Amino acid sequence: MATSNSTPIYTSLTDATKGRAWLLAQLLPDDESTAIERHIREYDRLTDDLRVVERELARDALGSAETKRLMTIPGIDMVVAVGLLAAIGPIDRFTSPGRLVAFLGLNPSVNQSGNSPARHGRITKQGPCHARTMLVEAAWQAVRGPGPLRALAFAGAAAPMWPPSPLPAKSPSSSGTFSPAARTMHGFVPRSTRRS
Repeated sequence: MATSNSTPIYTSLTDATKGRAWLLAQLLPDDESTAIERHIREYDRLTDDLRVVERELARDALGSAETKRLMTIPGIDMVVAVGLLAAIGPIDRFTSPGRLVAFLGLNPSVNQSGNSPARHGRITKQGPCHARTMLVEAAWQAVRGPGPLRALAFAGAAAPMWPPSPLPAKSPSSSGTFSPAARTMHGFVPRSTRRS
């Protein structure tokens, strides 16, 4: 709408008040001005509804020990913790950390034929993609902040990408060596339900 009449786009997303004032001050045809006002009203209504929902989620999250425990992981805030718990469901249904990792699609794919050695590939990406997306965003937030995770991420980024590093001799299912996210999730599977 605002670009159809060669009107420059206001790029400041940090100050919504200035952006809204700029948008309403543009000289546009009546139908486009009416549509913009309608969209602004709808945006305000949805923002108010979202605040109510987030307030209810925060109240419920503060009463949940699982949510509080997930929020101790760097990068995971209240919204991500509640989303992960909703995606995972009852944690007792996973008998081992490996099962939880497989459910989230974070385990490496395995290609093997006959007696040839297994080749491990990228993660399988099976299961709820929104849970993996939340974990990726949480990892980015943890890396962006100061601390040991940031230093570890930048130390890993300095390593050459080619040639690829050799695969570990042990199978991930037997050694328990998974991605950092998998090792982090290991602490959330109750010990009473783990199988060795």
